[in-house]
Amino acid sequence: MSVGSVSFWQQDQTYWQQAQAQSQASTADDALINAMGTAETNLAKGLASIANQTALNRVNSEISSLVQQALQSSGSSTTSATGSTGSSSSSSSSSNSGSSASSTGSSVSSSSTTSPATGIGTVPVTTSTSLSTLGILPGGTVTVTAGTNTTTYTSTGADTVADLINAINIDLPTNANVTASLNSKGQLVITSRDDTDTIIVGGTGIDAAAIGFGVGNEIFTPKKSAASAANTSTTAATSSNTPTTASSSTKSTSTASAGSNGTSTDSALALQTISTAASVLAADGVSGSLVDMLV
Repeated sequence: MSVGSVSFWQQDQTYWQQAQAQSQASTADDALINAMGTAETNLAKGLASIANQTALNRVNSEISSLVQQALQSSGSSTTSATGSTGSSSSSSSSSNSGSSASSTGSSVSSSSTTSPATGIGTVPVTTSTSLSTLGILPGGTVTVTAGTNTTTYTSTGADTVADLINAINIDLPTNANVTASLNSKGQLVITSRDDTDTIIVGGTGIDAAAIGFGVGNEIFTPKKSAASAANTSTTAATSSNTPTTASSSTKSTSTASAGSNGTSTDSALALQTISTAASVLAADGVSGSLVDMLV
């Protein structure tokens, strides 16, 4: 009788020891699975962040190159037009009139103004809107580039739109020279303090799109005001009144805008037709997986 009782007790102890061992093994498996999942998530976010920043750097480089080409083309056109006007002036009195008309047009154009680049988001928010509710997870980033400087904001997971706006408005030498605010519709408005800088809004994954700056609404360039357009029309009308000068201007413009092979060399046209970061890279012959990721 006593021997049977001892055997049952030993079996019971053995059972509970095995159950405890299985529970510990299950707990260890769960911890390992969680650790692996976290590592995979961090890896994906890290690769996306690296790819995004690399793509932004490439886009900034391409834009700078296009702007420099546009400025050089503009300078060549001005020099050619001046030379043609001088030749016409020395040949006849009508050319002298054309030269005067061209000078008048130039003086009118010089009074034109340019509005700073302004980007407007498409997602209505408030200053108290949590970034996490918009889909920006802890560690997610939003970048604003103006000229050669970039402001990078990293979400803490407990921050709001007001925190993002305050970070963008910090005026540091290394930060983008821009201001941020909300308009009457609750849209985030980012405006350059310099009327020559181009604004580019980006971020980790789709974080920029979460605040209204997705594909097709992430690059913003300075724009000429209505007064500038009127001045341009006045210049064209003045030049057309003098046949000789108009012909010389047309010739010089053709020379400046076309290369030796007859193709256009004015990159300003490319700047007017592109709308996305991927378009900037593709228009300049740059392609690859980073470009595909931005589409």
